[in-house]
Amino acid sequence: MNASGSERPEQHAAGRVRTEAPLWQRASAAARQHPSDFYAAFRAVLRVLLPYGWRRKAVQLARSRFGLRAVADWLTARTRRADFLGQMGTNAAQPADFYEALTLLPHLSEQSVTDILAQPVQTIGTAKPDIICFSIVDWSFRFQRPQQLMLQFAAHGHRVFYLSLSQFRSQHARPRFSATPIQTKVESLAGQLYEVSVSTRAPLDVAGAALSADDLEPILASLDELRRAYNINDAIGYVMIPSWAAAALQAQQQWNWRIVYDCMDEWENFPQLAAAALATEKELVRCCDLLVVTAQRLYDKWQPYQRPMILARNATDYDFYQTRCVPNELLPAKSGPIAGYFGAIADWFDVALLAEVARLRPSYTFVLLGGVFDVDVSSLQALPNVKLLGQQPYETMPGYLHHFDVCLIPFKLNPITEATDPVKLYEYFSGGKPVVSVKLPELKPYQEFVYLAEGATEFAAQIDRALAENAPAREAERKQLAQQHTWARRYESIAAGIASATPRASIIIVTYNNLALTKLCFESLFRHTEYPNYEVIVVDNLSSDGTPEYLQALAQQQPQLKVILNPGNYGFAKANNQGIAAASGEYLVLLNNDTIVPPGWLSRLLRHLHDPQIGLAGPVTNSIGNEAKIPVPYRSWLEMCAFTRQQTWQHHQLAADIHVLAMYCVALRRAVFDQIGPLDEQFGIGMFEDDDYSVRIRQAGLRVLCAADVFIHHFGQAAFGKLIKSGAYDQIFDENRRRYEAKWGAWQPHQHKALAFQPHK
Repeated sequence: MNASGSERPEQHAAGRVRTEAPLWQRASAAARQHPSDFYAAFRAVLRVLLPYGWRRKAVQLARSRFGLRAVADWLTARTRRADFLGQMGTNAAQPADFYEALTLLPHLSEQSVTDILAQPVQTIGTAKPDIICFSIVDWSFRFQRPQQLMLQFAAHGHRVFYLSLSQFRSQHARPRFSATPIQTKVESLAGQLYEVSVSTRAPLDVAGAALSADDLEPILASLDELRRAYNINDAIGYVMIPSWAAAALQAQQQWNWRIVYDCMDEWENFPQLAAAALATEKELVRCCDLLVVTAQRLYDKWQPYQRPMILARNATDYDFYQTRCVPNELLPAKSGPIAGYFGAIADWFDVALLAEVARLRPSYTFVLLGGVFDVDVSSLQALPNVKLLGQQPYETMPGYLHHFDVCLIPFKLNPITEATDPVKLYEYFSGGKPVVSVKLPELKPYQEFVYLAEGATEFAAQIDRALAENAPAREAERKQLAQQHTWARRYESIAAGIASATPRASIIIVTYNNLALTKLCFESLFRHTEYPNYEVIVVDNLSSDGTPEYLQALAQQQPQLKVILNPGNYGFAKANNQGIAAASGEYLVLLNNDTIVPPGWLSRLLRHLHDPQIGLAGPVTNSIGNEAKIPVPYRSWLEMCAFTRQQTWQHHQLAADIHVLAMYCVALRRAVFDQIGPLDEQFGIGMFEDDDYSVRIRQAGLRVLCAADVFIHHFGQAAFGKLIKSGAYDQIFDENRRRYEAKWGAWQPHQHKALAFQPHK
């Protein structure tokens, strides 16, 4: 029988032509070769009677009871899509770019493939985890470290949800939270910053008390609604005061949020912080994923706890000050020098010291900008050369700084200030101004740039020296120092700390031609993977369609990407083993290049591996030959993301054991791989290595898990499409089935029955 299934006469040596046996006889003979295996006999008969394309249709008809099920499925699919579009509504998001507008189902059109190949290789904006800021001040309060850091997170692609300390919702309110966009003058930050009000039993006083159990319940319910409403799949809880510890650590335990504790003060001596709130700090330090401290003294204090920790001092928005520290009329002209200060005038401000200095230098004007908090400043108000101008908008600080001839840090020396790294130091330096300060321990690294003093007499004398400086080079040095201590650099340090404290995931992708699908895979991978620490290792099996050149160009743009180019087609198993050997992650993810991953895919998938009984975890999908396939209503990339959002939250933390996880996408811990061993390379180009590995996982006493809250779009048969058309697919299938059965006995064909998903936490 030739490729089309027609009969072919054979020529005998004697010259006579003998016709082959009739089809029914050959079909019967083929069936008798498999007397105990109905499935194998059925396949053998179909091979005799029908070409491949007809055989597939025959199988589908048989399974569908001669088409009735197909009709029912078609009607169900139409109803499902109508319901899906109705849920999306008329206000559904519109495609933002070429990729979101692509039609994925029922298939990619030839024109779409052409358009995909025409897209230039360029840097793909990488997704970032969301930030939930357990704040210490309201956003509208004096602009300082909390707002500056959150602004940087937003500027670098994170969505920031900043918890309000003055606006709360009733515990009976529905919804339990409100999220108001924070307006900034930076257009690119639109939709990146929100101030969030949560439900509480009563207004919170985070400085005056720790959260009680009664407080905790409505707050967590609010945050749960928030994450569902805004599709928060991967989050970092950024804690700025210990009072929030109970809520943050519960979020860590329940939702796997990574917790960063930004310890910016020596709270043990802070007058306003309640003892109950203070008591939670050590637990927060012990349990947080990353500890950030602002001072060396705080670093030394917490070092015995052996937590991942970085020193991220305060900083300045250098460009903001440089562009606004220009001549202005904020202050009237003065005949003498101006010594200036901006910042809070609170318990740590040495009123007596500055009053004495002002008396010693009556010809100098002392300008103080900042709110007064529980401090008697009457001695300053009584002096004619001291001007207390109160709290002024942050936007005006550079303008005032322009008028200062010398800047002041007149703090008391006590346990609080000894662990203080003053923000104002870096802001003063942004204007190149000389600075006179008391001898704070944290200023030791900058002592050659600061005029340090002890006592009023020396402080006044140092002001004189600073005013007499007249050295443009010194001004330039101070500005250069400020440029090295920007909030952007502090963000980079903290982000690196978060990544370092997060177990790395290594994503291995094997490619063999199909460049258009590969481009879609990588586009989705980088734009939709929020997980903070991952690498991508792609192994190419001698593609001839421009894939190697594309991968090398992309690697120049994406630092997470490593490319391995094979001199031949090493097959699926061997190429994946190559990638795993080059991987450095604690988690390993095998991902086909004919997939599109939606937001949250990796974080959700890895979450299931926190259970030590899980050996292998994989997603549900639109196209696969077993129980992991689910019906889908979407057509485009954008619709796929909307569907995924519905699917994952409706099936949040639901999973089921499955007989085989197809390796279009599977994840496992590195320790499990080391225990089980590499993929069996005897399966060559592919097929049955996933059946084999699932058996090996179960034989080790571990579970093979299909996660209903992880979805991935799968085109399917991308690598084997040409083999199917040529007929080689069946030959490889049969050969690898024999290899599998030689190891494990009779192969169990894949099934399409629905899985019984159960909660998996």
